[in-house]
Amino acid sequence: MARQSLIYQLKNFWYWWSGEITALMPERVRALLRGGKPAQLLYKDETLRIVNQGMSGAEVAENYLRIIDFNDAEHRRVVNSASAIRLCLEPKKYLFKKVSLPLETEENLREVLAFEMDRQTPFNADQVYYDYVINARDKQNRTLDITLILAPIDKISLALKQLEENNVRINAISPCEEINPDLNEVNLLPPEKREKPRKRYRLVNLMLFLIMLPLLVGNMILPVWQKSVLAKQLEIELDDYRSKANQVAALRELVTKAKQENSYLEEKKLNSVSVLEILLELTLLIPNDTWVSNFEVRDNSLHLHGQSTSSASLIPILETSKLFQNVTFRSPVTRSKKSNTERFHISAELVSNKEGKG
Repeated sequence: MARQSLIYQLKNFWYWWSGEITALMPERVRALLRGGKPAQLLYKDETLRIVNQGMSGAEVAENYLRIIDFNDAEHRRVVNSASAIRLCLEPKKYLFKKVSLPLETEENLREVLAFEMDRQTPFNADQVYYDYVINARDKQNRTLDITLILAPIDKISLALKQLEENNVRINAISPCEEINPDLNEVNLLPPEKREKPRKRYRLVNLMLFLIMLPLLVGNMILPVWQKSVLAKQLEIELDDYRSKANQVAALRELVTKAKQENSYLEEKKLNSVSVLEILLELTLLIPNDTWVSNFEVRDNSLHLHGQSTSSASLIPILETSKLFQNVTFRSPVTRSKKSNTERFHISAELVSNKEGKG
C-alpha cells in the first residue's frame, strides 16, 4: 500500500512536471500533447460526472461536475484521450474499518485481508473491491495498524456497467475523501482489472524522461568532475610546492653546514698559531750557536731537531716566548766529538691565541 501511495504521488509530480515542460514547447506540440492528461470521474447519486483534467482551463470551468454524456463529442474526447481514468466514489459508496494484524502478514497483506474479509466485515472478498492503508507498525508487539477501505460491488455496479458499455477502461477506483486525503490515494480496483496507461502518453513520458535524464546525470556528475579536476590540479601544485620546499630545505641545510664548517675553520684559525709566527719567534729566540735541521708543527705541538753548543740553554729561552709552554727534551742529548756540538730533540706545546700564556 505504501508503495502504491508513493507511485501515485510520483505520478502526480510527473504530470505537473511534464505540464511545465510542455508549456515551453511550440503551440502545435502542446496541442498534440494536451489530450494525454489523466481524467477523473465522480460517481455520485448514481451518475458519472466529469471532475477535471483532460481539458483546457476554460473547458474545465464549463464542464466541471457535469453529468457525463458519452454521446457528447467533447466528453467523449476527454475520456478517449485521457492517459488514465480514476473513478472517484462519494462517501456512501464505500466504508472503512480499522484492523490490527500480525506484523508478519505485511508481505502478503492483500491475500490475508481477503481471507479475513468475512470475519472483519459483513462481506466476503468476492463481494467487494478493497485496498488498505498501513497506519503504523508496532515492532514491540509485532502488529500492524491498518485502515481497510472497501466498496461493495453492488453499490458501484451501475457505474461499472455504464463504463463497460461505452468501452471505457478505468485505472483506479478511490474514495473522494475530504476529511482524510490519504484515502484518495488508494486504489480499490483489483490489480488484474486495472487498465494500463495509454501507450502514447507513456511514450511522451519516456521522451521527457530521456530529455531530463542527461540533464539530471550532468547536474550530478559535472560538479563531481569539476571538483575532481580541481583536486588533481591542487595536488599537482602541492607536489610542485613540496618539491621546491624540499630543495629549499636541502639548500638551507647545505648553507648551515657550510657556515658551521666555515665557523670551525675561522675559530681554528683564530685559536691556532700560524707557522709564520712560529718561524719568526724561533728566528728571534734561537741563539747563533744553534742550528735547526728539522722543524715540525704537529697538532698543537712543536718539534725541533738540531745541534747546539749548549742545548740545555734552549729550554729557558723558548719558555720566555708567549707562543710556547711545557718545553722539554723528547730524547737524550748526544754530543758529536767531531763538531763539538750537542744533538737535541725538543718539543713544546703551542699556546693558542684564545688561551694566551699566563
